[in-house]
Amino acid sequence: MRLRIGSVPYLNAKPLVDWFHSPDCDADVEVIYAVPSKLAEMLRNGELDVCNCSIFEGLSRTGLCVVPDVSISSNGPVKSVRLFCKRPIHALQTVALDTSSLTSAALTRIILNEQFHTFPEYYSAPPQLEEMLQHYDAGLIIGDLKLFKLHDGTEVFDLGECWQTLTGLPFVYAAWQTPVEVAAIMPEMSEILLEARNWGIERLDELASRWSLQMGLPYYQCIDYFTNAMDYNLTPVQIRGLQAFHTKCCSNGLITNEIPLRVIGS
Repeated sequence: MRLRIGSVPYLNAKPLVDWFHSPDCDADVEVIYAVPSKLAEMLRNGELDVCNCSIFEGLSRTGLCVVPDVSISSNGPVKSVRLFCKRPIHALQTVALDTSSLTSAALTRIILNEQFHTFPEYYSAPPQLEEMLQHYDAGLIIGDLKLFKLHDGTEVFDLGECWQTLTGLPFVYAAWQTPVEVAAIMPEMSEILLEARNWGIERLDELASRWSLQMGLPYYQCIDYFTNAMDYNLTPVQIRGLQAFHTKCCSNGLITNEIPLRVIGS
């Protein structure tokens, strides 16, 4: 049975999916790329068997489980999930949230509520920083490493770094998620996705060279992102970070589902 895989198109996912496009891949798969919010919709509609969509999706709805040992995480600065502010963060009144995002939109609310004790109005907006900052005090952008030069007077907050300051834990942005019933009939899924991750981790230098050219980014920035910002494991401490995020989503009224997200085999 062909495995229908959904993936974000961002640089951070390349070590998890590039095996599927290589001559080394012997798995029968189809890979579809979309932003996190679209992947979650496709998974709900049964158009995908598994996807590395926002972890917020699995926390907020029942019936999903997580493939073990693989995630898109950071332990500190993540460099591609950032809040750009044109006013002091304690004085924010309006914040634009990237429509591509589910997890990072929730994380923004938690960070502003609990770390900075500010409670702005939130609006959904396309991920276009210039337009966001024309109309709102701050804008959340995910997945764009090119946004390093800011306007004078604009301050940037890395949400991975903020989360670590708030909790002392790593943050899990995404993991391979699948409906429980699909996991039951496709036991080979976990092995395939883990093999893809291992292949990618062994070739981070090669992938950084390839994607730096294709994305118009410096090589040093890509390899630094893969090796110093990203963590592709799912260890007990990362699961603790995931559980803390779940708890904070509930306490901040962002989700009502109090059932923990189960990892396959646990």
